[in-house]
Amino acid sequence: MLDAWNITKSLDACSYCGRELAENRPFYSALSENEGDLARSDFCAACWDRTDNEPFFCFWRARRNPRARKRTVDTGLMIEFFDRLAQPDSEKKKVFRFVLALYLMRRKEFKLTGIRRGDGREEMVFSRRSSGDEAVVENPGLDEEQIQEASEQLTGLLNAAL
Repeated sequence: MLDAWNITKSLDACSYCGRELAENRPFYSALSENEGDLARSDFCAACWDRTDNEPFFCFWRARRNPRARKRTVDTGLMIEFFDRLAQPDSEKKKVFRFVLALYLMRRKEFKLTGIRRGDGREEMVFSRRSSGDEAVVENPGLDEEQIQEASEQLTGLLNAAL
């Protein structure tokens, strides 16, 4: 029986005045019969008082939850972090610098321009979008699982900073 009702979600705007329903502020939702179906209408608190004459099937008071804000990472901060790791003195720092370079490439701050091989090492050569300067990063030879682990650690650090 409940599957037969198709009631839409809130459109986040008052059906009467058209203004956006404010976050964390009460509003009213009402169902009315429209050509055999139930139609939902939302009203800001000010307009709700003007609806006394409308025949609603039912109504309820609600509160619009704040939208989740996408947390963004300051790319300049990531570039600064990358630059501070220019002379990594540990394997862990080498791995972080490599993962940061991949992150910056994904953000289109770095462009891969070449790969150098020699002495049993592989280096990735990047061009910086902002300055055109070259950045060279040694590939630590990680497998997918190790890259994922390093990425999760970096994400943890970034989330703690935000």
